[in-house]
Amino acid sequence: MKQFLFNTFSDKKDFKIGAIDRFEFEIPSLRISLISNCNEKCFYCHNEGISSKMPSVIQTGDIINAIYSVKDYGLRKVKFTGGEPLLFKDLKNLLYSVKHVGDMDIFITTNGALIKKRIKDLSPNIISKISVSLDTLSEEKYKFITDKSLLNDVLAGLELLGKNGYKVEIDNLLLKGLNTDKQSLKNIINYCIKNGFDLQFIELSDKTTAGVYDKYYVDPVKTLRKIGLDFNTEKLNDRKFFKINGIKVTLCRSVKNLRESSAGRCSGLRLLPNGYLKDFFYE
Repeated sequence: MKQFLFNTFSDKKDFKIGAIDRFEFEIPSLRISLISNCNEKCFYCHNEGISSKMPSVIQTGDIINAIYSVKDYGLRKVKFTGGEPLLFKDLKNLLYSVKHVGDMDIFITTNGALIKKRIKDLSPNIISKISVSLDTLSEEKYKFITDKSLLNDVLAGLELLGKNGYKVEIDNLLLKGLNTDKQSLKNIINYCIKNGFDLQFIELSDKTTAGVYDKYYVDPVKTLRKIGLDFNTEKLNDRKFFKINGIKVTLCRSVKNLRESSAGRCSGLRLLPNGYLKDFFYE
């Protein structure tokens, strides 16, 4: 365990995490980046500010200790991300160990290419939801976006998740000229309906490379109105949703102000692959 892992609380006078005041606060969620590297190279990826060269040193014991350290502050949700979290070798043991720490929801966000390989290390009784990035159902476009020809692996993995009773959400990042035409939008919705997967459309973040943002950004509200989904809300970060043939369809807007994110969705801490705990509010 790195000695700096538990340097959790700063001396900043306005330090708050879902705070009532600086001495009484909650940590409802812990987002854990298990590993910094990934098996795909999506051209838009900013990796949440984590360098792919960041040392990936945390082990299962470190993660469990970190969870124990914050669980009495109202921890209700643990989310595993990366890089690509399915590259974490001790994943099976980690998931079972976290489940025994206490009553909390466990989520995984993955590109899905390794699901078929790692399915024996997963469990629908432990994982509350698996979010899988799937920006297109076109093999050509998938290769262009990710620099890898892994679409069939992703679809095979998703089929396994569906057959084994997992709660699945598809994350579809809206990219102008690639997947924002009516047919592409209808295709991903129909795919999710057919498989019983929830669907989340995502607005491209301005944290990505400027050239990429300028070329591929599209207004998500105007785009989705083309297929009859009006996600316009009074507050930018409110989560409106539609039910379409049994699946839930939502829009994740790019958060401009974490403190104003509705329902406190962006409150909590992040555990980085190098062992540092980081507040969402400070870079």
